[in-house]
Amino acid sequence: MTSIACIARRVASAALSAAALSAAALCCAGSLLFTGPAAAAPFQADYDALKASVQEVKDRLEIQEVVVEYGHLLDTHDLVGYSELFAKNGEWIGGFGRAKGPKAILAMMNKYIGTAPFNPRDVKGFHLLTNIIVHVHGDHATAWSRIVYMARGKDDKPHPAMGGHYDDTFVREDGHWKFLRRVVMMEIPFQDPREIKGEPPPAPAPGP
Repeated sequence: MTSIACIARRVASAALSAAALSAAALCCAGSLLFTGPAAAAPFQADYDALKASVQEVKDRLEIQEVVVEYGHLLDTHDLVGYSELFAKNGEWIGGFGRAKGPKAILAMMNKYIGTAPFNPRDVKGFHLLTNIIVHVHGDHATAWSRIVYMARGKDDKPHPAMGGHYDDTFVREDGHWKFLRRVVMMEIPFQDPREIKGEPPPAPAPGP
């Protein structure tokens, strides 16, 4: 038993020595890799690239949330919150006409939608917003998304009443993404508000 214990101690000691040597080698290698100006530059470049990628993901998610929040606030008649999704000089163009700035957009929606509070027991319709495509360029972005408006039918069931898409331009304002320009393009039934207003179409937003 004594000899076995002695052998075990020697094996354990050898293992510890090997582990210590490995740790020392790694430490030296780390010192060579991550010290000095030549090694710092690639490390900083990788860090900056990762930071930029994370920021872009955050921007995309926030913009997608704004697109979805747009429909939610409109459907629940929170028109003040809805208007605040637009930048100070943000513009809305659609079947109701056009308005620029949160106050003007709020007034237009009050005119056409009304100021009655939301009644969850008497929902007339709601927006389905899908297929959101976002392209971020610094403090500006463009987006394309699909809209289907569901309306209450005579059978008291939801039916698709119209469908189309949004062409959006966003701007980062006071640290948050806001609509700079939103164009509502109805396809079924077809309605292009830019043609109605006799304006030249803007540059197409990215989309399928």
